[in-house]
Amino acid sequence: MFFYMVALSQNQPNKTTTTNYTTSTEITEDELFKTTKEFVASKEFNKALLILSKNYDRFSESLNINWLYAHVLSLNNDKIKAEAKFKKAISLSPDNKNLQKDYARFLYENGKLNEVEVILSKYIAEDSKDVEFLLMQANISFWNSDVKTARENVAKIKEIYPETNLTDNLSSQIKELTAFYVKANFEYQTDSQPLEYFAQHISLEKYISKVLNPKLEISNYNFSPQSEQALIAKLHNKFHFYDVGLKINVTGGAYKNFSGETDWLGGIRFTQQLSQEASLNFGYSKNSLLSTTASTTFNLTNQNVFGEFDYNHKYVAIHAAYNQQFYEDDNNIKLFGAYIVSQPIKVYKFSFQAGYGYNFSDAKNILFIYNNEGVGVYDPYFTPKEQEVHSALFITNFKPTKNLTLKAKLNYGIQASVSNPYSSEVTPGNFEIGGFYDETFSYTDIEGSINYAVSNNLGINVMYTFQETFFYDRNNINLGLNYRF
Repeated sequence: MFFYMVALSQNQPNKTTTTNYTTSTEITEDELFKTTKEFVASKEFNKALLILSKNYDRFSESLNINWLYAHVLSLNNDKIKAEAKFKKAISLSPDNKNLQKDYARFLYENGKLNEVEVILSKYIAEDSKDVEFLLMQANISFWNSDVKTARENVAKIKEIYPETNLTDNLSSQIKELTAFYVKANFEYQTDSQPLEYFAQHISLEKYISKVLNPKLEISNYNFSPQSEQALIAKLHNKFHFYDVGLKINVTGGAYKNFSGETDWLGGIRFTQQLSQEASLNFGYSKNSLLSTTASTTFNLTNQNVFGEFDYNHKYVAIHAAYNQQFYEDDNNIKLFGAYIVSQPIKVYKFSFQAGYGYNFSDAKNILFIYNNEGVGVYDPYFTPKEQEVHSALFITNFKPTKNLTLKAKLNYGIQASVSNPYSSEVTPGNFEIGGFYDETFSYTDIEGSINYAVSNNLGINVMYTFQETFFYDRNNINLGLNYRF
């Protein structure tokens, strides 16, 4: 019959010669099939769908009509009904090899890779010379992190067609994935506490297999006005289980504050793909805390239990996250955040996104201390009480050349409020928290970055961040160098 829509687009007729059968009840199966093909060939997909829907009931047990109907529904972006018609056609002819392959193409285009593999395993033998499906298998193996099988399929295709460039893109992706990466970052930050630091970060990463993807990170911090130093070393490994849509990232390491003790860091993160559009992240981590002046003078860590949900619709992206932080002083902080942002709208070499964000944080105990003049400060870490931020999000990208990308993001607080402590003098020169009052504050988060690909192996990026919060204002600049061997 036919293998794909290419067959339907051959011998395109003049639109004026197409017979009007859209309302006819006397049309035969052959006429319905022929006319629908003509509508498809002339790219009148709505008309093709209309004539099939009008006449389908009389030919609902026809293999050809169900097969054709599945394609037309797919062309009209009705993937759910298209899959149902494919399944109906297969039920009418379970051993039809061409139908099964066509269904595999449909599933492949819609990202249902596990189902594609099941079909191809039945019909594509080890000595197969069907380049289309060998390439399909190679791509699926690569996306499932089975680099060995992907390379084997690429080699088969090259053996059949030595001069082909069909595998060039995949070969390039395999090379990129399995390369040895070295990344170096140089960071400077100053804030209004005041606290200032210089930091150097280096990471080494190499993908070896689905269960061996090690990454080593080392960071060194030098703080002022106190002359403090901290060193952090972490080793990560990723495990890929694409047959169940799961990734696991395990981290272990050490944190050395040169004015305090050495402590361990680590965690585990699970990333579960729920569907093609949705994913769930959850796990546990123990992290160093270096955000306050006091926290740089001793070993301060917290433990986190977290969960995140991401959904990518064709029009919007949605993110929601919950985090519970636990400290050695039996304090804990709960945080919740969410945003919804439009998918990029492209205009010339620009893309634009806009959205809304919400954040809420609340600490069990408020660690706010006063000097003998009643001036207070959060010590040794920031403990918000019922802090709430509603913000507008704006993101833009500009790509003037192939190698250069400029990005900017604005997270502007429309409304931000917090319960702020006020002091009570219990004895002369001795102040404590007397209570709380509601206070609004300005919240702004601005990020700008420049990314330049010097070559296929070397990239340079510069990022600047300004953040205005209730706790402090900060400026951060980061220079990164990325090299791929």
